[in-house]
Amino acid sequence: MGMMRISGKAVLLASIVAGTIWVKAENWSEWRGPRGDGLVVESHYARQWSARENVLWKAALPDAGNSSPVVWGERIFVTCAENGGMERGLLCFDRTNGELLWKRSVAYEKDDPTHATNPWCAATPATDGQAVYVWNGSAGATAYDFEGRELWHRNLGNFVHQWGHASSPRVYQDTVIIFGSPGPSVILTALDRKTGETVWLRELDDVESPPQELHGSFVTPYLWQNGDRDELLIPLPGYLASFDPASGSELWRCEGLGRLTYTDAMVGDDVILAFSGYRGPAIGMRMPGPKDTGNLTESHRIWKNDTVVQRVGSGVIVGDRYFLCGRKGELQCGDVHTGEIIWSQDLREQNWGAISLVGEDLYLTDQASVTRIFAPTDRYELRYENQMESGERSNATIGFDGGVIFLRTFKHLYAIGPESR
Repeated sequence: MGMMRISGKAVLLASIVAGTIWVKAENWSEWRGPRGDGLVVESHYARQWSARENVLWKAALPDAGNSSPVVWGERIFVTCAENGGMERGLLCFDRTNGELLWKRSVAYEKDDPTHATNPWCAATPATDGQAVYVWNGSAGATAYDFEGRELWHRNLGNFVHQWGHASSPRVYQDTVIIFGSPGPSVILTALDRKTGETVWLRELDDVESPPQELHGSFVTPYLWQNGDRDELLIPLPGYLASFDPASGSELWRCEGLGRLTYTDAMVGDDVILAFSGYRGPAIGMRMPGPKDTGNLTESHRIWKNDTVVQRVGSGVIVGDRYFLCGRKGELQCGDVHTGEIIWSQDLREQNWGAISLVGEDLYLTDQASVTRIFAPTDRYELRYENQMESGERSNATIGFDGGVIFLRTFKHLYAIGPESR
């Protein structure tokens, strides 16, 4: 298998069949980890557990939620709404024993619709080790220090859609980047990390739509280093776009996506992939150079796959294969250069979680809180299958930090592992 390209930087995969290479732990600081791609550079994580086996601790959560835990040092942060969404909360737990250290919330009592399967506070928080940044749509953006003191709060407008929102904040240099979507107002903005003041704001008028329409993007922007140019990749209704994270200006776009997008862009060795959601196509494009700008559809798009799959959870690229699971449990492996489906496996359970690559294992948790660990190969090879309590649901993606797995269900936050050596 080839090695996965990670944001233009060489990253050493942590697990080799002949032995294990130990690398310095990274804080799991944002959605899908410090690079936002689901790659875990350590490999000493548990492969077998249950609700009672190999669990270090579990902490009760006040309500259901789809956001994922983030970790920095001895602190774990999870967002969770209460009181029918009128309290948008951030919870801080002690990493050692799962004790709730503090809880803070922002009140929002106006009408704010969402889907029953997507409770409020769907966005995963982000942290830089100094502060924790939370995005709550119409309830605004808030920064807290590690003791729970509010540093700043910004109301960025009303963001209304019948299915709510899900995009998570990204930390970039001295800013926090927020993608406010979908609905009649869609923005991409960068806020000063220390003050919350607007550094730049871009209104995306061409992808706005009424809140009742099956139209919009729920993705989290992906930060990519393209040579000496930093880029922010966002699959939008109709096209994949790249923006300058320092200014918000559009760098290029590649057309061919449908009206709904949920999964984050995926960057491989020489290609970029983007997938639509409900009844929409997938596209693959040749990787642009750091000087390429404008509409690159004709010059760079290499395939378009119209296979009808409802995709919510994000995937990964390993070598020349991509791995992605549909909402109804259609786990697929495809060719990054042609879009051809190599294999498809019905998991017999709905899935909203994203796939993570841990050494030479792929981890995916479905809605029944079953985590499957499978091989990144040209046939479906299930290695382990781990279930929490029967009937316990989960839409979140696992957090990995320092050998410990942090798994969020609708009822609990679990600390699992580490793998015995």
